[in-house]
Amino acid sequence: MALPHAAAAEVIAAGPLGAALASARSQTLVRDRGLQIFRLVLTSGQVLAPHKVRDRMVIQCLEGSFEFEAMGRRLTLRAGDLCHIPPEEDHAVRAIEACSALVTLFGLDTHEPPATGEQA
Repeated sequence: MALPHAAAAEVIAAGPLGAALASARSQTLVRDRGLQIFRLVLTSGQVLAPHKVRDRMVIQCLEGSFEFEAMGRRLTLRAGDLCHIPPEEDHAVRAIEACSALVTLFGLDTHEPPATGEQA
């Protein structure tokens, strides 16, 4: 069951999941006009095929590690690392190990994260 989205001025626990990572699922935390924040959870080796979103995107690795491919570059992100890409930029993700990341989409439109086989 999906948890409700956080309201403005509500505190959200968005740090590493630690031992709970193994059973966690991707989940939208905030969804408001022009802003969406979700926790992306991937198992080791899981891939999100190349896709694009309409909004500017910031992705921050909270734990584990993953490859983020965008703008002709393949970056390895580990806990504490982040990067951003402009709207409509193709990108792909491959988990090097089980990981979670905080993804922030902001712009004129927001939509649900790409399907990872689990419900947000």
